[in-house]
Amino acid sequence: MNELLHNLRRTPDQPIDAGSGLSMPSEADHERGKEDDSFSDGLDSAHRNETAKAQESEPEAKYIFARIAVVLIMLMWVVAGYSKVSDMSAFVDIVAQHRVVPEDMKALLWWVGPGELVMGLLLVFVIGSELRKPFGKVVLVVSMSAIGGFIYYLSLVDPVVLQESGCGCLSDYRIASGMENSVRFFAYGRNVILIILHLVALFGPAMVDSNRRSHA
Repeated sequence: MNELLHNLRRTPDQPIDAGSGLSMPSEADHERGKEDDSFSDGLDSAHRNETAKAQESEPEAKYIFARIAVVLIMLMWVVAGYSKVSDMSAFVDIVAQHRVVPEDMKALLWWVGPGELVMGLLLVFVIGSELRKPFGKVVLVVSMSAIGGFIYYLSLVDPVVLQESGCGCLSDYRIASGMENSVRFFAYGRNVILIILHLVALFGPAMVDSNRRSHA
């Protein structure tokens, strides 16, 4: 009975499936389905185009302060490394006066200057495309750790000896000052500034990205 009623309701031109006895979709139904799919695809395409245009119109973050910080850190390593490489014997003699490095490790001092130059070279890549990538972050962490290690080294040197011999940061070059413990104060002040620059380079880009997302 139900099948008879269904056949009575169908339109005359609507075909019937021979196996099931049910009405088959007409070509008009297929065309309407295609039109619906085309309309949905058009909306999706328009949405993707609008999203792409919005991304293109949004200016890319430059991380100016972070890059300036990396430039200053790089210059520090290059200048310090060059001063040591140009007069390695003077640097080794200054460290010997500090009486901190054991005798059997003094041969490693000849690699300090070249190592600083290599660090400066690596920071050149960090200034560019590697600033937000893991490689750039690793280089900055290593650089900051080296600065921290040098601060610890200075704390082991006798203040009187340090004032007389200098820290050896720029080989035998020292800033003339009559202030007591001036070498230690100048070295600590410079290293604290360098630590701050490292923090700006490491966390500045993330803060810029977070601020951009909050205003998006």
